[in-house]
Amino acid sequence: MMKRILFLGLISTLSLSSCKKFLDLKPTDSLAPANYYNTEADINAALTGVYDPLGKTATYGRYLYFEMDVADDAFIALSSWTQDIGLYNYNPSDTKLTDAWTTLYNGINRANMLLENIDKATMDPAKKEAARGEALFLRAYYHFVLTSNWGNVPLRLASTKSPSDTHFPNSPYKTNYEQIVKDMETAAELVNPISNYNHAGRVTKSVVWGLLARVNLKMAGAPLRDVSRYAEVVKWAEKVKTAGHSLNPSYSQVFINMCQDKYDTKESIWEVEFNRKNGTQEEDGSLGSINGIGANATIGYSYGAKHTTERYYKSFADGDLRRDWNISPYSYATDNSRLAYSPSQIYNRYDAKWRREYETTSPKFNGTTTINFPLLRYSDVLLMLAEAENEMNGPTVKAFDAINEVRRRAFGKTLTNGEMVKSFIITNGGTGYTSPPTITISGGGGTGAKATSAYNTNGQLAAIFITDMGSGYTSAPTVTVTGGGGTGATVTAVLTNTQTANNDLTTANTSTKEDFRAAVRNERSWELGYEGLRRFDLIRWGIFYPTMKSIANEIATTAPAAYTYAAKSAQNVSEKDTLFAIPASELSLNRLIIPNKGW
Repeated sequence: MMKRILFLGLISTLSLSSCKKFLDLKPTDSLAPANYYNTEADINAALTGVYDPLGKTATYGRYLYFEMDVADDAFIALSSWTQDIGLYNYNPSDTKLTDAWTTLYNGINRANMLLENIDKATMDPAKKEAARGEALFLRAYYHFVLTSNWGNVPLRLASTKSPSDTHFPNSPYKTNYEQIVKDMETAAELVNPISNYNHAGRVTKSVVWGLLARVNLKMAGAPLRDVSRYAEVVKWAEKVKTAGHSLNPSYSQVFINMCQDKYDTKESIWEVEFNRKNGTQEEDGSLGSINGIGANATIGYSYGAKHTTERYYKSFADGDLRRDWNISPYSYATDNSRLAYSPSQIYNRYDAKWRREYETTSPKFNGTTTINFPLLRYSDVLLMLAEAENEMNGPTVKAFDAINEVRRRAFGKTLTNGEMVKSFIITNGGTGYTSPPTITISGGGGTGAKATSAYNTNGQLAAIFITDMGSGYTSAPTVTVTGGGGTGATVTAVLTNTQTANNDLTTANTSTKEDFRAAVRNERSWELGYEGLRRFDLIRWGIFYPTMKSIANEIATTAPAAYTYAAKSAQNVSEKDTLFAIPASELSLNRLIIPNKGW
């Protein structure tokens, strides 16, 4: 709805609540541009308004990673739903579709207003240029999300001057992406390095470089297929590497940190921030609430409305620690204890990447959470580098080094001194357990390893879950099992075995460009599952439609009777669903815009 989008952008830019941590200003009254943008405080408030759309329900508060990223790795576990954008069964009047479009164009208009007026402000020149760069990047990013999801959308490089300013034609993919790249490259020279901040909420050089890699990777794929862009992907990804980024030794800790409001900017480069102020939720985050492990209010209420597919669960190799973090290995009993799933219970398992049991904010709200959403992680940068290098030159040393850095963490390797606790072997399940027993880890020359447990309906210790892998172990620590009403359970710890474990890809097991291409595509699904990138990847690879038809048939023929509805989304997919429909409200107001094919 372009008229509403742009007009509301005029009157609302200056009356927005702040983003978490870095622009903590109270809302200001609405002021006309002629009387605003005069001071540093004005610019900061306006810049807050440009960031603000990132945290809305219509974007990374929910829709962009939940309803608008349904692919082959998950299904919406709400059997009563019959029509929704997440089921690929909707019409152009869908409110979620309209809200996402509107929110993104509001962000663009706010950025344009700031860019048109920032030179009026009296403030430190360096701060002014950084703000200019952030606004320019965010304008480009919002255009990128729109173009990736809706195709030839209107390119808006000037703010609305009148409510009657409503008619804008579709702009070709190529034109949009070229402008996005131009804006981002300019922004890269203006924004501050990530080392200037102790959080991940701000646009920095690392953010811009990483997103330039993503944009160019999309340009190299469908529908443009401009393979010359692979060289740009490598260039920008390597710039991120030179900024000193590294992986957190523990995959699960990356997401626990987000739940606990902790930052690790070496790994998690850019996050949408959700916080609470004066007892109320400032941004409508639902990470861990709409998805996550289904739970009651004591743990932190979760609908648990996204479950895994059997294909995704079984795609993980033995020993890949990411499987049981991305996908829940347990559910919560009525008394909030953990119940381990049986091997046959696959479709029951949740998208579990963000778990409210680790959320530290109190009280925990039922409908919203304070868990940040990751827009860019260093592992993604490494995998983009590996993919682009392989597409240009085949599986080179550079490509292997990048992908293996991600894989080594996935299989428990660490670059720290000593080793971490990788897993546990239950040598005896014991008897009589009525609640999860306490797990104590001691000795072994290291520190910090922690774990929790789950029992089963037979009263046995059924599973152990690592919450901290610790570090510095030179031998397997002792594991003691106490409490829980039972006896007899015994457990041994398994270390990462950095000297002997080898899950690297090599020329011996991945010898051709085609082999490596398949490997990196799998690696992206395992590493980045449920982070809003799977549908994006399948579409740019040109395999979204056949992949969805394949998973539809698989679910319909193999899933338990209670979960045959899990095939709905994939069954409904048609060729037109590589793009979303342009909202009906926009079509009714904008006489120059053309609907997407099939709509």
